[in-house]
This record gives sequence, C-alpha cells and structure tokens, in this order.
Amino acid sequence: METKWKWLALVGVLAAGPAVAGGWHGYASLGAGVTLDHFSDWRAKGPTLQAWLGVETPPGLSLGAVFETTQTWGQQFAQAQNPSQLSRVQLDYTAVGIEARLRFLGDKPVTPWLGARLAKSWAKPFTPNSLGQLRREDFDVTSMAFRVGLDGWFGDHWGVSVATALQFCDLKFTKDADTDNSACAKPLQSITAGPVLRF
Repeated sequence: METKWKWLALVGVLAAGPAVAGGWHGYASLGAGVTLDHFSDWRAKGPTLQAWLGVETPPGLSLGAVFETTQTWGQQFAQAQNPSQLSRVQLDYTAVGIEARLRFLGDKPVTPWLGARLAKSWAKPFTPNSLGQLRREDFDVTSMAFRVGLDGWFGDHWGVSVATALQFCDLKFTKDADTDNSACAKPLQSITAGPVLRF
C-alpha cells in the first residue's frame, strides 16, 4: 500500500509540472538535427546546428538572436567537361538574425510555441545550371523561416526542445547558364532537438 501512495505522489508532481515565476524570462537553446530538401529534384539532406538566445515577456512573446548553419548533399550530376566524373549538389548556408517566438501554456511541463525569423544568410551552393554545368557560387541574401516547436521541462530551468521549420531563401542558385539571373532555392525543412534553458 505504501508503494502505491508513493507512485500516486510521483504522478501528482509530474502532472503539476515545474513552477514558473511571473515576469520576464531569458531563454537559451541549442539544437542539432537534419535539413531536408523536399521540394526540389536535388533531394539534398545533411546536418544542421541552431542556437537561440532570447528574452520573453510575461504574455509569452519573446525576441532573440538566432544562429544557424547547414551543410547538405544531394543528387549526383555528371560534369559537363568530363561526363564520367560525378559530383553531388551541395546546399549550404550560415544565417544570423532575429527570431520572435510566441509560447503557449507557459506554466505547464510541456509548452508549444510558434516562431518566425528574419536573417542574413551566407551561402556557397554547388548546383547545376540549365546546361548541366555544376557551379560553386557565393551569395549574400536576406532570408526568413517559420518554426513550430515543443519544449518539455524537467524542472524550473532545464528542458528539451524539439522544433521543425521551413527555411525560405537561405540560398540562391543560377538557373540560366547564359545570364547571371539567380533565384531562391526551394524551401528547406529543418528538424532539430536539444537542450533549452529558462532563467
């Protein structure tokens, strides 16, 4: 019987979740995962790393600085100069910017949130043009992303964050071999997970 009451007490503590003091909070998170190219024929994928540091107001709206870096590899193409030599498409970028997040159920052990970021991205994609020539290019662009996440808290301060995002125009590529006209690559999806700190 005593064991039964101990289990009931433990369930009650978990259900109550961590106590969250009112007022302002700081948040820091570090996530690692994968970036996927679902929307183009390149089918690139590879590792990604993201860090975020922000300040949250009592209603649950936060604003912070975000850093992201990704390196992906995709479909193989034959080199125009040497068709027997195959090379893979590479889509990579590094972004630094600001991200706003709106958190829901801030006093619960699991808190969902929505995020939107605006950033400056530096990319050096290796992609084929309209003639099939693989080219390494260098771009400096303004990019954006929309993110959905879920934070699970082990206590008042530490937890685990899982998020997914659609990244828009973090990199460009030149489509036409005869011109310098460039276009944004198709949106990339990132999936990350890692520790989050509330202070």
